[in-house]
Amino acid sequence: MFNKILIISGPTATGKTDLAVKLAKKYNGELVSTDSCQIYKGLDIGTGKDQPDKTPIHLIDLINPDQKFSVAQFQQVGLKIINQLHSQNKLPILVGCSGFYLNSLINPNYDTFAIKPNKIWRLVSKKLSVKTLQKIYKLLDSNNFSKLNNSDINNYYRLTRKIEIKLSLKNKNTNNNQNFDILHISLIAPLDFLYNRIDKRVQKRLDIGFFNEVKNLLKKYSWSDPGMQIGAYQCLKPYFENNKDLETCLQNWRYAEHSDARHQSTYFKSRYSNKASFFDITSPMFKDKIFKLVSGWYNKL
Repeated sequence: MFNKILIISGPTATGKTDLAVKLAKKYNGELVSTDSCQIYKGLDIGTGKDQPDKTPIHLIDLINPDQKFSVAQFQQVGLKIINQLHSQNKLPILVGCSGFYLNSLINPNYDTFAIKPNKIWRLVSKKLSVKTLQKIYKLLDSNNFSKLNNSDINNYYRLTRKIEIKLSLKNKNTNNNQNFDILHISLIAPLDFLYNRIDKRVQKRLDIGFFNEVKNLLKKYSWSDPGMQIGAYQCLKPYFENNKDLETCLQNWRYAEHSDARHQSTYFKSRYSNKASFFDITSPMFKDKIFKLVSGWYNKL
């Protein structure tokens, strides 16, 4: 059975989707998003959701912004999609910058399904602020805490679940006999270069109607809903509540995206230093080098 998986990872604004689409067209592939923000319907502009023409992309628009969705659920749906693509002899191309979601698919032996919600912890956590949850998780797992992006670190639901998993004594590996042939390409770039790209992208999102998207979302959902916890929306919340001026909120949004880029860069370099091939997108001919690498791997029996 066809068992190859191509991964295109890296920090935000490195052009992952554009590259993935080009590779999908050449190698009979379909995209599988590993972005934790793009699972929400209606959160399109704020999450930078790209839906390429004629190239299918899976694992976006899975739930409404007021619904909860765990990494375990994402893993279950994602592995099903990957298996379906393999059965059709198509190449799954995993693309995104949410390291935890990516890891749940390429390391399926790591299983959180057995860890059930802890009712006592859930009752306690409801009374705690996000800042308190951050302190608790940092105390329990300082290494992974330092790798969280802005959306994760400010998301009450994700922090609650991370702490729950960490506290559980049942968190252990299982053996489900997955045997993927993986090529992992991770895009990198100097931070100053990424910051400039991010700032331009923030402005583009404003130009194509981000404010109208937020207004329409607020007609159906509240700021406390899981989807509305995403950084882009939270950064604009003070403006919509008349607590801060627009420019301050926009600058906070840019800084939050900058912070995400730093954390994502650190995460992929540290976690996959020996498992991925890194390509600097500012280097000449980097795409040619990637296509050559993919060709050799794809055509190898």
